[in-house]
Amino acid sequence: MRIAYPVLIFLIMTVPVFAGQTGVPEDMLNVSGKAVVFFGPAWAEYVAMSDEEKDKIDQMLYDFYHYRGKVLPFLELHNIQEFSTARPKIQIQLADDKKIVYFRSGFDKVVGLIMTDGHREPRIFLGAATDSNIIDMCYDYFDLR
Repeated sequence: MRIAYPVLIFLIMTVPVFAGQTGVPEDMLNVSGKAVVFFGPAWAEYVAMSDEEKDKIDQMLYDFYHYRGKVLPFLELHNIQEFSTARPKIQIQLADDKKIVYFRSGFDKVVGLIMTDGHREPRIFLGAATDSNIIDMCYDYFDLR
């Protein structure tokens, strides 16, 4: 089963992220507007981990990517952009020209998500959450009710 986790991570995190990437350095994801950014370790970061470190996070990684996949139709239905990234920096552009930069290395979990509506302070959730939890967070943050 150990082989399945790295392959899953590699396949998901190597999917190109196209929107908002013109002129952005390769180590930074630039996000504007209404979006949810899912972030996790890069393939090179994962394979560099010890077996003990991998054992500690494998289930969390599996849950994270499994539930991420389950919420994609919900995000699309509500016109919320989805980004998946392993880039070290995530820059959120707000409508008032304020830019907020997050460093993945600054978080205490290897996976998480950032919600932004392009106006208010982004909301960060660290770790893995179920699809129903993510949907509830979206209803709350994006005022979908």
